[in-house]
Amino acid sequence: MGTVLAAATALAVTTAGAAAALSAPFGAAGNGGQYLAGHVLLGLGLGYSIAILLRNATRRLVTGRSAGKEEAGAVPAPAHMATVTVLPARPPAMATLRGRHAA
Repeated sequence: MGTVLAAATALAVTTAGAAAALSAPFGAAGNGGQYLAGHVLLGLGLGYSIAILLRNATRRLVTGRSAGKEEAGAVPAPAHMATVTVLPARPPAMATLRGRHAA
């Protein structure tokens, strides 16, 4: 779900940047800096998209390597599948309370 949201955000920023850059009156000489702001947003959106792609490719590469080692018996399990040991709960204190804590 996070990847879908990130991709949608990157697409929205890229689209908004392209729209702002195209709607600038008189090109780069327009008042308000729409042309520059549009290109900044366009660059941010494209850079964000590239970062998402690199993150997913790296994740698949690392997961693929650890899965290959797991079959060979070198790695017990991927990090997201780690087992968790739960310790038993401590017994309540048996000592009598004194002073203001006794109430």
